[in-house]
Amino acid sequence: MRWNWMLALSLTALVAACGDDDDGSAGDGGPDGSADTDTDTDADAGQDPSQDCIDLGLPIAEFVDAEPSVELRGAAADFTVPTTEGDWSLKASWSGCDVYLFMPENANQNDGDFGYHYWDNQADFDTLFANTPRNVHYFFVPAGDNPDIEGTLAALEEKVDAATSADAAWWADRVHYVTSPPSALANWAGEVLKDPRWGFGIDRAQRIRYVGSFADPTRYDSGESWFGPNVSMVANEATYYDFEADREARLAAADATIVELWTQNPVAQETGPYDVDRELPDAVDMAGFDTLEFDMMMTCVGDGEFGDCPQWDYDVYLYLCDAVDPTICDTEIGHWITSYHREGRWVHDVSGILPMLADGGTRRFRIGISDPWEVSLSLRFSNQDKAQAPSETTPLFAGQYTFDEVYNANYPDIVLAVPSDAVKVEIASVITGHGMSPPHNCCEFANTDHHFYVNGTDNMRDFPMVGDDLGCMAQIVEGTVPNQYGTWWYGRAGWCPGKNVEMVMTDVTDQVTLGADNTFGYEAFYLGEPYTGGTSWRHIHLTSWLVISR
Repeated sequence: MRWNWMLALSLTALVAACGDDDDGSAGDGGPDGSADTDTDTDADAGQDPSQDCIDLGLPIAEFVDAEPSVELRGAAADFTVPTTEGDWSLKASWSGCDVYLFMPENANQNDGDFGYHYWDNQADFDTLFANTPRNVHYFFVPAGDNPDIEGTLAALEEKVDAATSADAAWWADRVHYVTSPPSALANWAGEVLKDPRWGFGIDRAQRIRYVGSFADPTRYDSGESWFGPNVSMVANEATYYDFEADREARLAAADATIVELWTQNPVAQETGPYDVDRELPDAVDMAGFDTLEFDMMMTCVGDGEFGDCPQWDYDVYLYLCDAVDPTICDTEIGHWITSYHREGRWVHDVSGILPMLADGGTRRFRIGISDPWEVSLSLRFSNQDKAQAPSETTPLFAGQYTFDEVYNANYPDIVLAVPSDAVKVEIASVITGHGMSPPHNCCEFANTDHHFYVNGTDNMRDFPMVGDDLGCMAQIVEGTVPNQYGTWWYGRAGWCPGKNVEMVMTDVTDQVTLGADNTFGYEAFYLGEPYTGGTSWRHIHLTSWLVISR
């Protein structure tokens, strides 16, 4: 059974879930299962690996003895690998805050004749260490068919030394050159390095992770019809592990009431729709919450990322069904974009729609999805002691229309009364652009501008990361799944593959007249004008609400 990270909301909980049995594996000895007579380890040398965590100000997770396994997101058991500096073992070197990344010389995801070896480029190593968090250990593993392992590792060490010269003392004990190929490693790490030969990581929760694609958006190869590899891309994995650890700590500290909608349910368009009826807290309890978050996880049906995750970036929607007639399920309240071939989890704030659930009781939810994924989705209700809590949510502008000369005609003005006791008034909006219509790749790669008018005052949203080749890669620290097997790096109009679509809150309190009718308008343009030209499919997907806090 695949590790369910939705049920492990803290490092402590994960540790408890893993158990405490000593595995007695080959990792307790040498790499071939023999007794470990080497004394050159951090623990044997009397050094405390956790001191680095203290210096970095990072929390320390205890090592957990686990049964050997190669399961994605399973607990990593102890193991030993031989390096140029002596045998290295996971348990003896465990600091409690580090991540560990293993890169095989012939990584399977680099298949293709790109004309160079991905360990060759000095500039790539310079970028790797410039982008790497300090709580990382790297392991370079030679290929079994390499006729000169010693020479390869020596040349590699020169590149790393040059890349880390400004901080050599720190990295000296954190970069490891494995002297045996995967076929000679008689432990679970050797198994993973042999099959799927993807490279792997161990995150701060001691879970086994795969290393994703090394493809670089600046290295398109027409002969291979794909992008050449760059070793620096592996730093994205470490950045994401740190993001996850910070998120787990935040979630563990929150006193949240959790309502599970789906838990690892295989879903797909062919057999949908997928509806669930769930009991929410009652109205009294709901009145005590000021925050609502969606906690979404999408995992792969089958063996995991290297073969069974769907390949395209498609929309996923969550709908709230009508309270009186639950067969009507057309109120969109959540929006995500699937990744290219990789699993992911996203937790994001949607407190603007909290009043829509204020009555509590039984409500029906529906998920709209195209490709087959395993979905786990929960509602997280909590009180974060906000100055104001949303008390009323009214739909404004919503729809999915072709972005053309008459697009704005779909959205006539709306007149709404704003109560006299409102203390904060906001517009909540969720906007994405789709399609690649010429002449400007509209609307996925066009920076459209969206204007929400309040009594004539303009509030504009646009997407400046459009045109930035690394626009979505820059959002790993916000939850974008890294190193996907597709064009995940490119900045897009309001979204990234492998990420939730944010609900953006715009404060318009000073633009409304309390206790009176107010006029709300919406228009969208490209470069200040209606989009013209081209006949290819293109559209803007929009939902928005007026949110009142009393």
